[in-house]
Amino acid sequence: MAGRARTYPGWQLLLLLMVIGGIIGSWIGDAIVKLWPALSILGRVQSVGLPTFTMDLHVFSLSFGFMFNINFFSILGFILAWVFYKRL
Repeated sequence: MAGRARTYPGWQLLLLLMVIGGIIGSWIGDAIVKLWPALSILGRVQSVGLPTFTMDLHVFSLSFGFMFNINFFSILGFILAWVFYKRL
């Protein structure tokens, strides 16, 4: 079937795989840093995002915010999740 474009599963599956890959990558990174403290530079966490913002209106309060805590191992997990997604 020449000329046929490959279709991938939906973006929802990609998002789920990326989240799972980031979480598992962070867990593995924490374990590796605990086993080999010399690799602590790879386990350093960089926080990116919006700090929690709370708006109190005396009737109700609204809070919004999100943070990404990224390190080398979570990025590696994202990459592996993307490669896994492309192979589906």
